Parts: sequence; structure tokens; C-alpha cells
Amino acid sequence: MHTSLVVLLVLVLAGFIVWKNMDLRTPAQKQADLDKLETQASAGEEEAQYKLLMLYYSDKDAKYWPIAFKWALAVAQKGEDPGVMLQLGEMYENGHGTAKDLQQALTWYERALSADTALGANSPLSKDGHLYLEQRVITLRQELAKSNPS
Repeated sequence: MHTSLVVLLVLVLAGFIVWKNMDLRTPAQKQADLDKLETQASAGEEEAQYKLLMLYYSDKDAKYWPIAFKWALAVAQKGEDPGVMLQLGEMYENGHGTAKDLQQALTWYERALSADTALGANSPLSKDGHLYLEQRVITLRQELAKSNPS
């Protein structure tokens, strides 16, 4: 009896979590919300730009990546968020939403590393994120040096 009660509670909790995460908006409501975000982002609202970046880049369909790239670049150029700069560097390095460009990737990784260092404990990046950036900078410098010997 006790085991069946626990199983029932787990199933009810799982159902609640699924229900809570369901998007019950109609397609028209979803489009209206997206249009509103686009308008806000185009007006320079960084939070809307970031939301669009995450929305489009989290989609596994690469056709949306150019839109994500557009908003990543807009946020990264403000120079305040090393996480977005890191993401932009990865987009350049992997050719996601833009042409693959290792020099641009290196530039954005270096900017992200500088911003992360300047922010110190206030940076949104973890220590692992900082170490990852350092490694990407070293690796790309080596790759670019091999492909462009002086």
C-alpha cells in the first residue's frame, strides 16, 4: 500500500510538472508575443535581444541561427556580458548563423575574457567558463598562427 501511494504521488508530481511547462497559448498569441519581443529588441532593449537570441539559438533548426546571430552580435557589441561574447565567439568558430571566421571567434573570445576578468566575482561566467575561454584563446591563436605563418 505504501509503495503504491509513493508511485501515485510521483506520477501526480510528474503530471503537474508537465502541465506547468505546457505552453497553452494559441499560435496567434505566440506570434503576437514574438512580434512584441522583436519590436522591443529592435528598439535596443537588451533583455528582449537576449530573449530572442536564446529563443532562436536553442532551436535545433539551423535556419533560425542567423536571427540568433543578429541578436547575439547586438548584445555582445554593448561589451557588458562576457557570456554573450563567448556565445558569439562560438557562433563564429562553428559557423552558426554566420560564415565560419576563426579570427572573429578569437576576437570575441578575447573580449569575453577581458570582460570576465574586469567583472571579477560579478561576472556571469563560472571559473570553468573562464578556463574554457582561456583555452579557446590559446587554441585559436595556435590554429591561426599555423594557417598564417609570418
